[in-house]
Amino acid sequence: MKLHNKRVLKDGAVIEMKVWEVPNTKNYPEGFKYSLIAVDPVSGSKVLMDNHSPKGHHYHLDDKQLPYSFTNLNKLVRDFKKLTFDHLGVKI
Repeated sequence: MKLHNKRVLKDGAVIEMKVWEVPNTKNYPEGFKYSLIAVDPVSGSKVLMDNHSPKGHHYHLDDKQLPYSFTNLNKLVRDFKKLTFDHLGVKI
């Protein structure tokens, strides 16, 4: 496991970031899977970023699914924090 961090913020928002190593394969050429989740329990709004097979890199804003152009893990976390702030008003 490269990263696992789960927090519940003062306003009740739940933030969970997981990145774990997997064998390099066609579906996971970078050698890891990730799941980054931010949920506002009051509104039900959410930001999710993941790369599960067969969809590859993508993110969700509530019920919308959008492609994500992955470059590296540091940028992934920065993008997740920005999306969480822009969409939920939550600063991580």
